[in-house]
Amino acid sequence: MDPRHSPAAMRDAYRRYADERPDLCGILLPGLLPHDACDAASRRPGRVKVLFVAESPPWAAGRREIAEPADCRSPAYPYFWNDRYDAPHRPGAAPLSRGLAENIFRLLELDGGSRRENLDLFAAKGLFLTDTVRCVFRKNRKPAIPADLVRMSARTTLAPEIAALAPEYVVALGNTALAGLRCIEPYASALCGAGTITGLSREAIFAESRLLCLPYPGGRNRRYLDTIESGFAVLRDLAG
Repeated sequence: MDPRHSPAAMRDAYRRYADERPDLCGILLPGLLPHDACDAASRRPGRVKVLFVAESPPWAAGRREIAEPADCRSPAYPYFWNDRYDAPHRPGAAPLSRGLAENIFRLLELDGGSRRENLDLFAAKGLFLTDTVRCVFRKNRKPAIPADLVRMSARTTLAPEIAALAPEYVVALGNTALAGLRCIEPYASALCGAGTITGLSREAIFAESRLLCLPYPGGRNRRYLDTIESGFAVLRDLAG
């Protein structure tokens, strides 16, 4: 790994940002990178067919705020790459009613019996997921992630990661991912003038830049279920 893009370098970048934003003290946790605490890199496929770009890691494990790397491996912490997470089993649950990982697994029609098994199936298909903002941001205290934090994260952490992974396709999951990709090329040019993720010409952008932009697959976006399901149908075909 290029030391400029290592977890230590990412933490330094977020600490420098935090030093300039004292108003985010206790909200932004620059030293807490769940992606790395959960060793997501160990599941990275040799050839990444599809890279999913999400927003930022969860800020809580159950009802408790996480505060240190060990918390990221708690069975109660629902972060996508935490293979110890004990996802509640809810027979007959409505579409998009679970956490991000379980919703993605369901949309991809992965049939593992546990989070760990589904992560294995996910990686075996050449799929990987990263966050626009890699460190924890406590959205229970400040709901909106600052635009300059998204921009800094995109240019400092997301852009070099995409370059290193060289995915065949990229999927933006939600407006924060869209905002991050609008800060880096080649996606900035393709997304020039784009508004929200639900108002895009998805087909044209996908054909031009191999970028698929979808609403975040969570319960609050159930009204876009048809759009999300049709997008994941394309991804199932790409993953084989």
